[in-house]
Amino acid sequence: MEKLNTFDILEDAGIGVFELDLVTGISVASPAWKRMIGLDVDEEILAQEEWLSRVHPDDLETVQAEDAKMFAREIKRSKVTFRFRHEDGEWIWIQSDVGITEWGENNKPLKMVGLHTDVTDFVMREKSKDDYLAMISHELRTPLTSILGALKMANSGQLGELPGPIGNLMQLAQRNSNRLLHMVNEILDFKSIESGEMHYDLEKVNVRDAAADAVLSMQGYIQDGQKISVAGEPGDDPIYINADVNRLQQILANLMSNAIKFSPAESEIELGLNIKEGQVEFAVRDHGPGVPDELEGKMFQRFTQAHTTGKKKFKSTGLGLSICKQMTEGMDGEIGYFNNEDGGATFWARFPLVS
Repeated sequence: MEKLNTFDILEDAGIGVFELDLVTGISVASPAWKRMIGLDVDEEILAQEEWLSRVHPDDLETVQAEDAKMFAREIKRSKVTFRFRHEDGEWIWIQSDVGITEWGENNKPLKMVGLHTDVTDFVMREKSKDDYLAMISHELRTPLTSILGALKMANSGQLGELPGPIGNLMQLAQRNSNRLLHMVNEILDFKSIESGEMHYDLEKVNVRDAAADAVLSMQGYIQDGQKISVAGEPGDDPIYINADVNRLQQILANLMSNAIKFSPAESEIELGLNIKEGQVEFAVRDHGPGVPDELEGKMFQRFTQAHTTGKKKFKSTGLGLSICKQMTEGMDGEIGYFNNEDGGATFWARFPLVS
C-alpha cells in the first residue's frame, strides 16, 4: 500500500511549505507554494527574495514584528495573515505559520520552516459579511435615533402628561430603544476599531463633569428601583485628564450599563472617582454575582458574555468590554476589574492625571 508522508499530504492540500537557512539566507519553496502564487513549479526562484517582494507594504512590518518575537523566543511560532501579490497582479490573503527548527549557541535561530495557506476566499466572505452588517447597522441608527428622540420628548412631559399605563409603556419603549441603539453603536464602533479607523479627539476633560454627565445619560437605563451614585475625591476642584470626551462617555456608559444589568432591583450602582499614583480612576461597582472564575482573563475579549442568574434583563453583543479596552488604551489608559470581597464586581478605567 502506498504511504504518504507529511509533505505529500500538505502538497495535496495545496499548503505551501518553505524553509529558510537564517545563516546563509538560502531558502527553498515547495511546488504548492509556487502554484499558490501563480508560478510554474519548475521555475527557479530565490524564495526569500520572492517573498519579500510580494508581501503588501502595509503588512510587511507586522509580519516581521511577529518573526522578531519568535527569534527572541517571546512566542513559539509566528502566526499572521497578510496580503501577498499573485503573479497575475492581484492580491491574495496568505495565512502563515512559521517555527524555528534549529537553534545555535546563545539562542541564535539557525533555520526556520513555514506553512503558507491561501485563505483569500475565507477572508473575502468574512469581509462581505462584515460590510453587510455595517451597512445594516448604519441604516438602523438613523431611524432609531429619531424614534428615541420622539420618545424622550414624550416622556419629558413637553407634550403633556401621559396617563399612568401609557406612560409606563412609553418609558419601557425608551429603555429598549436606548439598548437597541447602544447595540447598533457597538457594532459600528467594533468595525471602526477592526479597520483601524477609530480616531480620538483628545482634549483636557474635567472628570467630575464627565462622571456627572455619564450618570445623567444612564437615567433611561436604570429600572426596578435602582440608582447610581458618585463618590470619591472630596471637594469641587476640577480634576483633569486628556481624553476624547465622547469616547470617555461611551466607556463609562458601557461599564455602568453592565453594572445595571447584573445588579438586583433596588440596588445602588456606585461610580467612584479616585486619584492613584498620578492616575485618575473611574471605578464602577455593582452588586451582582461577580465575574465567574471561568471568565478570568477573557472579560475584555470580543464576544465574551457572562450570564445573569434568574431573569435576564437584556441581551448584548458581547463586544462592549472589548470596545472599552480598545478605546481606553487608545487614550493612553488601562482597564480592568476585580471581584469585591463582599459581593459583586468593580470594573475600573484609569487615565494619566494632567494639571
